[in-house]
Amino acid sequence: MVKIFLIMMLVLIPLSASGQNYSFSIPEFKCVVKVNRDRSLDISYDILFECTSGYSSIDVIDIGFPSSDFILNGVEAGLDGHTLTRIYHSTYIDNGVEVYLDGNAIHSGERGYFRLTGVNNNMVFLDTEDDDYASMEFSPTWFDSDLLTGLSDFSLTIVFPEGSEPDMVRYHDRPFTGTAVDKNGCVVFVWEETRRVDSRYIVGISFPEDLVDGPLTEKPKVPLLSADELGLILGFGIFFLFFSFILFIIIKAVRKANRRKEEYLPPKLGLEGSGIRRGLTAPLAAMLLEEKLDRVFVLIVFGLLKKGRLQFDEDKLIKIGSTDGLRSYEKKLLGLIPEGSGGKPIPPGEIREIFMGMIKILEKKMKGFSLEESREYYRSVIESAWNMVALDYSAEKAGEILGDRFQWLLADEKFDSRVKKLPPRNSTFIPVYMYGFFSSGVFHAGGKGGLSLSQACSRVGGALERTAGNTVANLSRMSSSVTSKTNPVPVSTYRSSGGGSCACACAGCACACAGGGR
Repeated sequence: MVKIFLIMMLVLIPLSASGQNYSFSIPEFKCVVKVNRDRSLDISYDILFECTSGYSSIDVIDIGFPSSDFILNGVEAGLDGHTLTRIYHSTYIDNGVEVYLDGNAIHSGERGYFRLTGVNNNMVFLDTEDDDYASMEFSPTWFDSDLLTGLSDFSLTIVFPEGSEPDMVRYHDRPFTGTAVDKNGCVVFVWEETRRVDSRYIVGISFPEDLVDGPLTEKPKVPLLSADELGLILGFGIFFLFFSFILFIIIKAVRKANRRKEEYLPPKLGLEGSGIRRGLTAPLAAMLLEEKLDRVFVLIVFGLLKKGRLQFDEDKLIKIGSTDGLRSYEKKLLGLIPEGSGGKPIPPGEIREIFMGMIKILEKKMKGFSLEESREYYRSVIESAWNMVALDYSAEKAGEILGDRFQWLLADEKFDSRVKKLPPRNSTFIPVYMYGFFSSGVFHAGGKGGLSLSQACSRVGGALERTAGNTVANLSRMSSSVTSKTNPVPVSTYRSSGGGSCACACAGCACACAGGGR
């Protein structure tokens, strides 16, 4: 969590810096972070500074570190090949250093390549979601927006500890844009983009805990306010109440849960858009929520059964209709269903191509829309469906709602457990299109016959899952198969990259830095 004192100082930085007439750009910004077995980080920066014409020379540069555990006498810096020796604790930012350029100052209109390396101890902690994993989060430093101009070719590289393997490492919320395995066999994640380096850019990784020395501890719980910080804020008084609103927004954003999971969607899908993408079908919505692809397949099959294009025959599927009016992925699946009931299971490669096509469809539909906002919307649609079917309707009304909303119940990855919690009823009318999901004699003519709502949902869901398993070979492994194509961790020759300044490491640690010419 960002310390409020530091944020207040960042807000006030332009007041002092503007009087010194500084302005600069950073055409290139690179940071490389290596996670060591002793839980320390080797951090290096390569930054190209350009002093804006007509402004004061850049004579000192501030670089932040993740915590106060950085080793000051181990920090080394240089500019254009010249060693810089005057390196002190920064008076401009907490947990950072100030490096004096002395006779190597970057003058108005000139450029200079700045390099800094250092070590920060105690940066790896227990993963909050998996007891067998270690976790590390990091943000490169950023610079005051009132001093910085233009965009940067930004690159941040995280090198996992030795012994890491591609199928055992994970990223947190922000997907990497590139990945490799270096010459030492270590997995490398890379984040590259063009951006202003005037704000935090947090990335996170997790890996098996035995890759670092223990014992690991939980991440430190940083208090919102220390006594000194509270006194300082109160000292500013009413005049600075406006800044409190800024702090509230930042703290709220930092508190967002870091939810990690293996994803088969392309890393950038929906990350740069805004607003909700409505109108997705249940299979596409389940895919947007990155549920297992065997569930997505079940939803496609259910849709075709409901439309009367497929029917059951002893846990096998038979085509009984044309492809007119179907969606592209439904047409492809219908074309793969063998004629008659004795066909062999569909090869998984054929189904994988359907999913790959659906991901491309989803990419197009999500262009310009927010991934998180859209996911939240479809979670609410699923929750609303459960709430509706759970209400105490008559058997006829319950059956009507079940027939209309069942696809959204089925889209819930917790379907099996939630079905058991549905309220008991003596009987529920079964929708006509569901007749084929039951063996004969289960219900009387008209669709009524002693089945509770929970039983009806459970039997339909079970029939669909059995049939899906009989239709496609190795369906349960489909998600990882598609992931290897759409969001892989490739093994390739290591390509060095680097990045930025002001670091933040460990899930939940405080981080706030700014620097550059002063």
